[in-house]
Amino acid sequence: MVNLILFPFLLAFFPSWVLILKNIDEIIIQDIIISLGIVLISITLWLIVRKILKNSNKSALIVAFGILIFFYFGYIQDGLEDVIDNDIKTSFLGIAATIVFIIFTAYIIKSKRIFDTIIKIANFAVIILILVVLVEIIPIANAEKPNIYHLILDEYTDQEILDKKFGHDNQEFYDLLNDYGFIIPEKSFSVFDATDSELVTILNFNYPNTKDGISTYENYELLKDNNVMKKLSDEQYHIIETNSMMRWKDFKHVDEKICYNTNLINSEFFEQVLNKSIIRYFLEKYQENSRRDTIRCTFDELNKITIAKYEKPIYVFSHIYVPHPPFLFDSNGNDVSPKHRGIGGLQSWEDPEGYINQFIYATKEIKQIIENIEKNDSEAIVILQGDTGTSTGLKIRTNLGMNEIYQKHSNFYALKIPKLTEVEMIYPVNTYRIIFNNYFDTKYEYLEEKIFVPIKNENGNSVLTDVSKTMREFNYQN
Repeated sequence: MVNLILFPFLLAFFPSWVLILKNIDEIIIQDIIISLGIVLISITLWLIVRKILKNSNKSALIVAFGILIFFYFGYIQDGLEDVIDNDIKTSFLGIAATIVFIIFTAYIIKSKRIFDTIIKIANFAVIILILVVLVEIIPIANAEKPNIYHLILDEYTDQEILDKKFGHDNQEFYDLLNDYGFIIPEKSFSVFDATDSELVTILNFNYPNTKDGISTYENYELLKDNNVMKKLSDEQYHIIETNSMMRWKDFKHVDEKICYNTNLINSEFFEQVLNKSIIRYFLEKYQENSRRDTIRCTFDELNKITIAKYEKPIYVFSHIYVPHPPFLFDSNGNDVSPKHRGIGGLQSWEDPEGYINQFIYATKEIKQIIENIEKNDSEAIVILQGDTGTSTGLKIRTNLGMNEIYQKHSNFYALKIPKLTEVEMIYPVNTYRIIFNNYFDTKYEYLEEKIFVPIKNENGNSVLTDVSKTMREFNYQN
């Protein structure tokens, strides 16, 4: 009885099969033709070898082994990435694979065995492999990936600080988010009190190396090629970013930039250079109008995105420069001019009333965006947070006590993941670990909370120290 030979041709088809299943919505006719062409080449090779050897089973084993080496060589390379230097890896493995193939071929040719049983086992094993991949990948390929909105309001603080420091109640907004299914931890802290370091932590879902301190330049580089956008780009997301008016905005994987046409001077550094010049007054007025235009543009465009239709799932990353000073809006969004310009040009944290007015305005705008998402894109994942707490109203800027540190790290944080109603270890550093584990079949471990504060050691040098336990136990008093 002659064995039916399938496994060499299925092995040749398998790499194409995996790609087809993962990208089933994007496959075009040329992709199918290429896949069939690979299978036809494998059949042709088998026919040629069979004509030479006059043996179907031996020809199948030799061709199958050659296909394994040719199409699966890269997996061996990747597996040895940390063992063999990259400069010699390809040539070394290529020579080794050639020698192994020659030895295997010689053995098969000289062998007196019929190989009927091996052929049956190989057929069965490869068919099972094809079916297993079908079962594992098809649900992912057919599942509609959720849109993801990450909305960050700069220095948007939490209810405790609002109440004790500013006498403002934001409970109505909390109630709205709770009704929409947001998970809001009882208390949230930022890891750092600076935006760039905090976003490095969030967008790389890991704590940066703090042993030698934090470098702003290194932060910008880590943000440009961050792990979140890299992962979502690999998952075929259309990545949208709104203008944050900060220097780290040059993200590598962004597909669409919004509200970048509102600034004539698109350099924070250049603005500071001109800040003490003879045109200072005109620059300040320009800065006011430029920032207002960008913020209003961002809110308007976010509302448009929530009702737009995209061919791909979208990831929206929007860091919005309110309620952070300068305080340019009243509570209804009307124009106001900063009361004080003495700290870094327009940057002033000395106006608590200005902060609350801008906070109310930002809340109204983001509330409308959340309502639009709920109405038009209810299965979306939404991350809404302040990057840090606020420095507004602090009387001192250096050598801060725990009360001031607590305020600067107390941020608002809310997460809506339609699949989940409860999440453990819900800290900003774990945001994307939670999302990726629940939607992209990753197995990231959830990290313990850390809050880093510069504390002087015995030598008088400031060292970034984890004070998370102290912060959790601290009783804030204004």
